[in-house]
Amino acid sequence: MEFVRDDEVFDLLREQGVLPAPCDDERVYLRMDESDEVVRLHMAKPDAETVPDESARVITMDAARLPDAVEGVIHKLHLIPVAKWRHLFDAVAFSLADNEDWQEFDAAATVERNSRDPIVCGPGDFHTVSALMRALLSDGESPEQGLMLTSSSVPLLVEVVPEGAIRMSFGSRALADEVAEAIET
Repeated sequence: MEFVRDDEVFDLLREQGVLPAPCDDERVYLRMDESDEVVRLHMAKPDAETVPDESARVITMDAARLPDAVEGVIHKLHLIPVAKWRHLFDAVAFSLADNEDWQEFDAAATVERNSRDPIVCGPGDFHTVSALMRALLSDGESPEQGLMLTSSSVPLLVEVVPEGAIRMSFGSRALADEVAEAIET
C-alpha cells in the first residue's frame, strides 16, 4: 500500500462519477455524482443512528456481518481507501497493534498522517484493508474516523461509518444488484 497525491487520483475518480463533497477539515467526504443511474445500498446494524440516503435500499444486519459484507467487494474490485488519516490511525492503533502488515504500513505512513492522500492498494493488500475496515467498525467512535473506499475501474463508492453502518453508491444497477444479492445470501 502506498499513498498517492489526492489530485492525481481525484481526476481519475471524477471519470467514474465520484466527486469530492464539501465537508469539514476533519474529514474527507466523497459523493457519487447525482444521476438517475446511481443506486444506493445502506447496510447497518439494527441500532445504528446513521441516516440512510433518501433513495437507499436499507439492509439491516448483525454488526458482526457488516465487515464480511464489504470484504467481498474489497476482494472483487480494485479499491482505493481515502480518509483524513490522523483520526483513522488513532482509532485503529490498538486493534491493529499485532497486525504486522498494518504496523509496517503505519511506520511508513508517519509523514502522511495529516494528509488526505488516497492509498493505492494491490491484491496483496486486500487483507490489510479488510483488517483496517474491521478495526474501524469495532473501535471507531466518530464520523471523522470513517473511511471511504472507491474504485478506479467501476463507479463505486463505499463509506464505512464507525458507529455501525456502511453506505454504498453504485453507478451501475447491475453491479448494485450483484453486490446486494451476495450480501443478502
